[in-house]
Amino acid sequence: MDVGCGAGGTTAKLIFPLFTQSKKIFAVDFLPGMIDLAKRENSHPSIEYSVANIGDWSTVKQWEDQITKLVSVHCFEWVKDQKKCFQNVFKLLKKGGQAALCFGIDNYVSESHYKKYHASYYKQILEDIGFDIVYCKEEVKIDVFSSDEEYKIGYLNDDLDYEIFLINLCLDVLHSIPTKEEFQKDLFQELLKQNGRNKDGLPFHTANMIEIIIRK
Repeated sequence: MDVGCGAGGTTAKLIFPLFTQSKKIFAVDFLPGMIDLAKRENSHPSIEYSVANIGDWSTVKQWEDQITKLVSVHCFEWVKDQKKCFQNVFKLLKKGGQAALCFGIDNYVSESHYKKYHASYYKQILEDIGFDIVYCKEEVKIDVFSSDEEYKIGYLNDDLDYEIFLINLCLDVLHSIPTKEEFQKDLFQELLKQNGRNKDGLPFHTANMIEIIIRK
């Protein structure tokens, strides 16, 4: 299972090739627009895309005790109650099943943003739930972009991405949302202010990540 699959690119191009012997890969995201896009752009007979929220057990309980491998990339930094999500992952996995999680620990909307959680915190909470810790490590990821323009478009790849962003996150303030170009310009300036440039003058983005592999 891919939790937080987005438009399905990671599911189809990175995860599926690693599990070609699997009868079915379930890919879930809580944004209907992303699932619609995944079905159009990254469909495959072995991949089943569904709208579901890992933080809401009622939307994922159909897979209880059925999942052998669970992967989640850049999803858990967006959830508000990470512990509940970890508990739901535990309930989804079969005995002996494994989960691989990778997410930021100092940004977006999770508790880790303002409480500054680190690897020791996650190890403890996961062990309390009942997981065996296979791997848990913090990493600083640095992405250097070849130009300012690449940096700008790296966050919104096309018009559809921008439309989905607006529809799903900004419904109540659509009247005040800027154009895609204005948004990219403002986002670029803010990211540049936070991260700066390297010695060659190229913009880069730094993220504090945590990589976790756990077993039920």
